Amino acid sequence: MASSISYFLFFSSLLFISSSNAQSSFRPHALVIPVSKDSSTLQYVTSINQRTPLVPLQLVVDLGGQFLWVDCEQNYVSSSYRPARCTSAQCSLARGSGCGNCFSAPKPGCNNTTCSVLPDNTVTRTASSDELAEDAVSVQSTDGSNPGRSVSVSKFLFSCAPTSLLEGLASGAKGMAGLAYCTSFTVRFCLQLP
Repeated sequence: MASSISYFLFFSSLLFISSSNAQSSFRPHALVIPVSKDSSTLQYVTSINQRTPLVPLQLVVDLGGQFLWVDCEQNYVSSSYRPARCTSAQCSLARGSGCGNCFSAPKPGCNNTTCSVLPDNTVTRTASSDELAEDAVSVQSTDGSNPGRSVSVSKFLFSCAPTSLLEGLASGAKGMAGLAYCTSFTVRFCLQLP
């Protein structure tokens, strides 16, 4: 194993809001996500696959962040993107901060009567009120020792964010993976950083 790569081992469904969203009855023992340290910023970065078709995204790991958020202003194209509505169960689960409207053509991050959340960039200490949405996400599973097959969730909750929120992040990062959000599920994970 390369010394520049470590792994998150998620021993429960940390990233997944509901296991019922999984594509099959396969239930992984754990999920593994590679983490490396960006030498320029000293930030920890990871990669996931999101959207339909799947697109690899580099994200800065934020242990204190509440959301996974991505830039939806630049080149966000997905046939499975769905905004979360104001009064939806998803909005309640994410502790939405209000109801948002957008006065231009509908697109990812710009829809009417959608749930607003507050994604933040903890590097620059800036935040934005943006659209909560669902889209497909895929990560690798493991039995704890060996890589397993990819696990996909078709309705993974995340927040859109403006391109300006990327300021100060590692080169190539398209957002942040916040790991501090807590639901009623028991969350256990192991973190080994390079």
